[in-house]
Amino acid sequence: MSDLYLALLVAAGVVLALLFAYNKWQERRALRALESNLRQGVGDPLLQPLAPAADAGPAAAPQAPAVEITDLPLAALYRGRIEPRLGALAPPPAAAPEPAPSGEDACADRAAAPRWVEDPMLDWVLELRCAHAVDGVAVFDAAAPLARLESPLPAFLVAWDARAQQWLAPDRFGFYSELLVATQLAHRRHRLDEIGASRFLATVQQVALALDADFDAPEIARVVEQAAELDRLCARFDVRIGMTLQAASGRWDAATVAQAARAAGLVAAGERWELVCESGPLFALAAPAAATDRLALELDVPLAPAAAQPLRALFQTAEALAASLGARVIDDNGRAVSAASLAGVAEQLEALYGEMCAAGIEPGGTRARRLYG
Repeated sequence: MSDLYLALLVAAGVVLALLFAYNKWQERRALRALESNLRQGVGDPLLQPLAPAADAGPAAAPQAPAVEITDLPLAALYRGRIEPRLGALAPPPAAAPEPAPSGEDACADRAAAPRWVEDPMLDWVLELRCAHAVDGVAVFDAAAPLARLESPLPAFLVAWDARAQQWLAPDRFGFYSELLVATQLAHRRHRLDEIGASRFLATVQQVALALDADFDAPEIARVVEQAAELDRLCARFDVRIGMTLQAASGRWDAATVAQAARAAGLVAAGERWELVCESGPLFALAAPAAATDRLALELDVPLAPAAAQPLRALFQTAEALAASLGARVIDDNGRAVSAASLAGVAEQLEALYGEMCAAGIEPGGTRARRLYG
């Protein structure tokens, strides 16, 4: 091989290297320009987070003595707690099948719940720090495993918007270098156990790997214990109060019940009738599927704000229904319920509300709705 031939090979190699370096420089320059242009309008006003909830309290509240539900008349009205289950939630009523979400839609449905605000008492949050800015489409693709994660506890994904200076649901046209992935630790039907925590952590690791990101993983045992503590706190206030309408004679059909419910100010909501206040449903009347001589009214205590005077509203509605239907109001033990007999219930309910507020859970507030809704 001649010296001229070797010199030409070396020269060709140098030219190719220079062309490669120039193309990479042009590519990085174009990406910077594109990122700068796209950041000028990123964000969806419908996905702005709420202001911090007024009921946000300390992450670990002192355990006050639980309210005793043993003295009448509250014992006769008390419907007890919905015990937590370590499996999936009961399936909803059968409905027309829908196509399974995938990609961006799945991420939006499962992991990018709008208006989520981190709550240190309720959430296990992991912060993902990307090695370089990634576009929103890449975020949606990377979050697909999170969308497929089967868990009865809600999961959330938000990204830091540098222009808006806040955490927002990712936008497909945005560029992000920091994300938060979170799951709720517990609610009234389920709590995060060791298996669920391990699966969630493994899923977050998949997301991080796809985004070339790292995060600080806590000890699973500590997270599971925090979930157990939240579950115990949730159980202390998981109280429902019920009243029953007993027909004096005969049975009521669905049309008769519907007419009386509307007259009492209730609105139809699926298979029940509800009295709705500003914060949402206050209590419900089960709608009968067939003729019946008994109707049940139920107040979900943690979801009812104290300012709405839910016990008083419950009894007044029961009386109105009884007058329309020719019935009497009784408790679960068959005893007649009157305004005078509710005095003791009102006192215990007031004490229960006080304990909830002391524990950082305002009845009917954002935190209560996440725990019991």
